[in-house]
Amino acid sequence: MINWIEDYLTGRNMAVRVNGKLSSWVTVLSGVPQGSVLGPLLFLLFVNEIPAWIINSMMMFTDDAKIWTKISSESDSESLQEDLNNLI
Repeated sequence: MINWIEDYLTGRNMAVRVNGKLSSWVTVLSGVPQGSVLGPLLFLLFVNEIPAWIINSMMMFTDDAKIWTKISSESDSESLQEDLNNLI
């Protein structure tokens, strides 16, 4: 199953057509194919796991996430930076 999803998400190319003109094809390096059947499911699987590995306060709404904490010490800023690094 993992190999099937990996094959689905890697090695994709895309182009854009505007007013009948087609752009050059480029390799897509990240993301889920928009308009795909699996896209919403894969997105939900990814975002539903985010709160499990975030240390600080977090809120999520649709495709947006906010992470915050009160910075009172250097360890607070390191904790927030660790969350941001993990999110990236």
